Amino acid sequence: MPEEETITFEYIRKIQREEQHEPKLSKLPEDFYDKAKEYLEQKRELLKKKGDRGISIEINNIERLLENIYNRRETKIINHAIITSRTGIPPQNLTKQEQKFFNQIVDLLKFHREKTLNILLEKTKEEKGFETLKFIKDVPEFVGADMKKYGPFKKGIIADIPKENAKLLIQAELAEKHE
Repeated sequence: MPEEETITFEYIRKIQREEQHEPKLSKLPEDFYDKAKEYLEQKRELLKKKGDRGISIEINNIERLLENIYNRRETKIINHAIITSRTGIPPQNLTKQEQKFFNQIVDLLKFHREKTLNILLEKTKEEKGFETLKFIKDVPEFVGADMKKYGPFKKGIIADIPKENAKLLIQAELAEKHE
């Protein structure tokens, strides 16, 4: 979607329909949430001035749509976080706010997985031949030493990578060890 799209009721409804029908996160302008908030505030000011019942109904509808968009995106982000914590493959189309939320969830899931599942299975990353890295630059998808696909990785993502590949990524200053 264009970054300069004007926020209207129809535009918000269009985004809500996309989120409803697409399994993946739809592309939002980076400032969507801020612009939607401004739009809602303008409608509320108009309601104060005019007191029109139609505006009140429109505000309620906008609020419902925005909550629906948020709830759908939140669910998709959590599901993607589970996938990323297991595979290292991040989702696309996150806003900056959502990216922070996503990273926190992934970190929590990885911590829990490390402390619980690996203890139960009596495995360590070293035994599996993996190294946990934090990417300091964007890295495109690649085939690891174990012949599995990894990435693409955005800056700031944490992932378990085969040791051979981890060493190369660190040497190339694309990632650093993460504890």
